[in-house]
Amino acid sequence: MKQYLLLFLPVLCVTACPEGRAAVVELDLEKLTLRSSHIFCGEVVAIQSRWGDFLGLGRAMITDVRIKVSETWRDSPGKRPGLIRGSRTGAKTPGGITEITIQYLGGRIGERWQKCADSPHFLRGEKVLVFAREFNGALWSTGWFQGKYRLESSPPATGNTGKVLVMGARHLPVRKTMELQALRRKVREILQGKRNPGGEDRSGK
Repeated sequence: MKQYLLLFLPVLCVTACPEGRAAVVELDLEKLTLRSSHIFCGEVVAIQSRWGDFLGLGRAMITDVRIKVSETWRDSPGKRPGLIRGSRTGAKTPGGITEITIQYLGGRIGERWQKCADSPHFLRGEKVLVFAREFNGALWSTGWFQGKYRLESSPPATGNTGKVLVMGARHLPVRKTMELQALRRKVREILQGKRNPGGEDRSGK
């Protein structure tokens, strides 16, 4: 018999969040960008769930998502967990990031499932744009589901063959689907402006 457990993030994080506030803080693009230590595009090459400790609250299913990086928008110097650097053929920057493993809460091990509604969802082979930061001893998507975006090629019928689209949504910081090139430009403008995001996200995510 399959065992299924729905994880409620605000309950799990009650000791990590002041006054028991919900752990997910709504972000706009500026806050999402400035709170991320790594911003990158790539393809999901592996997904593996395991048991691990979550904020000292006990064991929970945690899923590792391994992503082959094709483009880096923001990097942070030094070693990071789940980050591989190397001399990728055709890479613009020697020693740049070639692969990143990020984590999310929930997953599947055999016939057992755990799901957190605030975690992002990944599929093997999916092309993604990810905003990530360190959390719980590893790299996680910034703002939980708010830090992950699916990339798709523009349909031929639109006349924009060859364009890559970032699939936005009203509940995400990128609220409308837009061209990857245009979003890249916006993110770079935010990083160059070095504007204050309005305080640290005390939840750690």
